[in-house]
Amino acid sequence: MNSVGAFLSTAALLAVGIGTALASDASFYTETIPAPMASAQKEVVQALSHGHFKVVMNLDILKRIEAKQKVLHIPNLNQGGYADARAIVFCNPFLFSALLNSNWQASSVCPLNLTLLSKGSDTTVIFPRRAIYTHATKASLVGMKIDKMVISSLQTIPGSHP
Repeated sequence: MNSVGAFLSTAALLAVGIGTALASDASFYTETIPAPMASAQKEVVQALSHGHFKVVMNLDILKRIEAKQKVLHIPNLNQGGYADARAIVFCNPFLFSALLNSNWQASSVCPLNLTLLSKGSDTTVIFPRRAIYTHATKASLVGMKIDKMVISSLQTIPGSHP
């Protein structure tokens, strides 16, 4: 299986398994931007860049999975009726280094990611908090710093509200 196929298979399993995840609402920072996907994505990338993060990848998740729907046979795909679903992968090398130096296992929370889901003229940003993974380790302060930096960056987007 090639890397795109492996990604799509993993994404499909995650999409199906989201309802059974053990994470709580507090595990995620969520905010809504009053803009369609294209505009919201530009705003998010700009906010992350100003917050000292480098965007390394943008994935059009829903489009990729829908393109493979006949092969993947995902039951009930997109029951929420989202018009678009995208992932942004980003990094800050200093934060990665701090994770690696404080607890090498905690470095696995990088690269960072967030998901954008759009419906109508609104786009919702979902960021899985890293402190959830680092809280019981020597990297807990770094995890909290990551969350604070990412969330502060996202909150600079005009019109955003948690």
